[in-house]
Amino acid sequence: MSFRFLRPNAQSVWENKEILSRFSRYKAILDQKKLARYLISKTIKCGFTPEDSIETLENLVHAKSQHLNQLLEERIEVLQQRKNQEENFITLVSKIAMKYLESCIFCERRCGANRAEGEKGLCLVPSGSYVSSAFLHYGEESVLVPSGTIFFQGCNFTCIFCQNYDISQEWKGRRDISDVSQYVSANQLAELADTLSKKGALNINYVGGDPIPNIHTIIANLEFQTANITQLWNSNFYLTDEALSLIIDLIDFWLPDFKYGNNDCAKKYSGIENYYEVLTRNLKRIHDEGSGEIIIRHLVMPNHVECCSKPILDFVAKEIPKSVVNIMGQYRPVYHACNYEEINRRPSSEEMQQVQNYADKLGILWRPVS
Repeated sequence: MSFRFLRPNAQSVWENKEILSRFSRYKAILDQKKLARYLISKTIKCGFTPEDSIETLENLVHAKSQHLNQLLEERIEVLQQRKNQEENFITLVSKIAMKYLESCIFCERRCGANRAEGEKGLCLVPSGSYVSSAFLHYGEESVLVPSGTIFFQGCNFTCIFCQNYDISQEWKGRRDISDVSQYVSANQLAELADTLSKKGALNINYVGGDPIPNIHTIIANLEFQTANITQLWNSNFYLTDEALSLIIDLIDFWLPDFKYGNNDCAKKYSGIENYYEVLTRNLKRIHDEGSGEIIIRHLVMPNHVECCSKPILDFVAKEIPKSVVNIMGQYRPVYHACNYEEINRRPSSEEMQQVQNYADKLGILWRPVS
């Protein structure tokens, strides 16, 4: 694979011993020395029937999860000798996801819409999934480029400053989702992913909008993907514990947004409840029980250093110390942000310096990816 068109730090970042240590499995997948989790999952036999209850299936996931995590330690040569199973870990969690879709609990809004029968929640995403674009992204964090990004239409947030408002918010109530994006089946999504892999993607990056309303399609597509490539979850991370249980063993790398350090700001600017509790719960879980290979994206907002940036960094340093943080200065007052005087400007250089200095004080690794 040629890297001659990449920015210099996409190569030099791997000379950083701390980055190499924290993202060791991801680097091993890049070097074809480890298998992506989803490929291992296909080899785990999971016997279940259409009549099994959700509780029975959830208990089976828990049991097979332990087996999967044991297999992660096996040498790649051993894993490559294992045979794919017709009823495997992916088809098991896919079955549960489709049951959840009948009373949707993918995100913590827990709207209960029967999306399988055409009902829609706030995200307005129907039972099918719709992709607005898929391409090699060279603007992501240094360790990720080129990233095979797949942008899904729709979002479970209502952020007034959304920079992707065209695919997350603006179409809602005006046009049908099929008028603004392309429907993809699980098989078609896998074809997109495999194509990106062949073009040189280092990972398959599920983003949006947000991937949360599309968990069922994303899981199902893994049954059809073929490349040994990192699966990356790029999300607002406001998903339920049940939904996270479906993907925690399948995702190799996590790229969560951590926007707010308190619930009041989250409610005011994104229209959501209990944000801080949900985010910290989910981040703690992927750090302790998942791959633990995480880049936290924190968008520094004007006038929100004390209420948001510092509490977020405090949590990272104390509870999820293996995480790397991208301290982002890309905030700009777009969409409806101009209606809120306190955030109707870019963050100042002084505010950015404050956040960076605070991260340094806490010993947080941020420079290689920011």
